[in-house]
Amino acid sequence: MLYSRIVHTFVYISKQFFARAPDFMPEKLDNIRLDHNSYISLHVQLHNQLRRLTVSGRWRFGERIPTEMQLARHLDISRTTVRIALQRLEVEGLIKRTAGRGTFVVYQPQDHTANRSIGYLTCSFHNEIHTNILSSAQTELRSAGYQVIFSNSQDREDEARILQQLLDDDVAGLMLWANAKPTAETKRILAEYQRREMPIVFMDRPVAGIRADCVASDNFGGSYELVRHIIELGHRHIVLLMPNIDDLQPINERRRGFIAALEEHGVLAREPWRISPPDRHEFHETDIYSLVGSQSRHVIKQVERFTDTDGPRPTAIVCINDILAIIAMSALRNLGFTVPDDVSIVGFDDIGMASHIGVPLTTVSQDAYELGKVASQMLLEGLGGGNLAPRSYTVPTQLRIRSSTAAPSVGVDRVVET
Repeated sequence: MLYSRIVHTFVYISKQFFARAPDFMPEKLDNIRLDHNSYISLHVQLHNQLRRLTVSGRWRFGERIPTEMQLARHLDISRTTVRIALQRLEVEGLIKRTAGRGTFVVYQPQDHTANRSIGYLTCSFHNEIHTNILSSAQTELRSAGYQVIFSNSQDREDEARILQQLLDDDVAGLMLWANAKPTAETKRILAEYQRREMPIVFMDRPVAGIRADCVASDNFGGSYELVRHIIELGHRHIVLLMPNIDDLQPINERRRGFIAALEEHGVLAREPWRISPPDRHEFHETDIYSLVGSQSRHVIKQVERFTDTDGPRPTAIVCINDILAIIAMSALRNLGFTVPDDVSIVGFDDIGMASHIGVPLTTVSQDAYELGKVASQMLLEGLGGGNLAPRSYTVPTQLRIRSSTAAPSVGVDRVVET
């Protein structure tokens, strides 16, 4: 009888303990944060964060991790989402789940003298271009025995916080798609990476003052070919539509290619149309993607005002990226113009929707797979040792001609080839 009461009491206490379990791992749960508004799936975000905590050594071999229920409650997500993330970790050999006991870390670094994790941080995870870059980089780095810790920063301050976290985790190297306007704190942290001789590879744009390898698309060449295509169709009244942002290398290079093509063909360069965000003077380059939704009307109105000003109406609008091109199409449609009969429009990036909108968009395609492959190979070379001077690599682009461009309407001056 006494034995039965002891067992009953033990079972009751155990149930109470596990019922209150979320209160017993606050330090573990506090290290995990998800962005419910991100383009990245919640299970992918969770998988990446749990992987970072495991591979970095913050969660050590043999340590028990929070349960599905604890994670679901803390992050306000479904248990199915948590289960998918945990299943991926188990397949990768990082954790082991045992019925009735819990989930435990089983990852042990192969080389205890060096960290085998690579930090991968971006601020522009908006479309399949970035997905493909990451996928390509992961393939290269994992084949070399490295784990990739992926993070997506929400703003400039978040970027600095994540960089410091990766530094504290002593990652072996860093791949960074930096914010357009990195803070002084970000630059200070990157300088510390260099002081510790952690190799850095910048993707798409360098960070001023930090000497490191950089891989980017041929923004100049792609823009040049795009504008030359328009000129060869006969257009002479051409304008550049761009976000109001300065000193961002890919935009500067696209504008330089635009001007070079005009000058070579004797076409007068007009003052660009600069679009401003609704709540500040200047864009952070990722902001333009958010304007495709509820705030797109703000940008559409600006394009309408530019189009309705005095002077010769442009017969072709060169947009700095596909998102602006799609927005410009909406503005022209509101004004009663037809693409490409009245105005030709081109973009840059070749995002997924570019070929599936009402008038498929002529644009420039970036080789995302090659960008990720080259960036990871450069990083692996840096990890191999040696005092290599900073290198820059340019990945070729490809012109995609679709239905949004045509010869200008009758009556418009044509370019005469000589």
